[in-house]
Amino acid sequence: MPCAGFGWHRAFAAHGIITTMKALPPLGSLRRNLITQVTNVRESRFFHDRISVGLLVAAFVVGAFNIVLLAPHISSMRTAVIPVRYSSLGGFDGLGSWYSPLLIALFSVSISAVNGVLAFQAFSRSRLASFFLLVGSVVVALFCLIISNAFAVVGQ
Repeated sequence: MPCAGFGWHRAFAAHGIITTMKALPPLGSLRRNLITQVTNVRESRFFHDRISVGLLVAAFVVGAFNIVLLAPHISSMRTAVIPVRYSSLGGFDGLGSWYSPLLIALFSVSISAVNGVLAFQAFSRSRLASFFLLVGSVVVALFCLIISNAFAVVGQ
């Protein structure tokens, strides 16, 4: 063990505790690395599998369709209080702001994006797990479509 005050930095550096600062790479190499990563993602097996791509596209299409269906109701929703919770015993017992159905639609799109990323990561290890994630995002998107449009129509 080196003496205190003399050569301690060499002892730490030898064990990988202290490292020198590294400069950021130039922007040109960052751009090339980003293009390489995007190309690798596009050429991966996940995007060559028709079932995976179909389920992913279906989830995003249902989410976009949900937002398009809510668009005509926005003007009438701004003046009304929107029900956001329904129970079979008490009916509509929770009221919320006019943008609550839009939040449900955005939740659908965000779940589709997160499940899409997780399905992409899981595809190389377990294709079945990837399919379950994608089917789950389609089911969530369909439920969000039904719920948000029902709340938008009831709120009028």
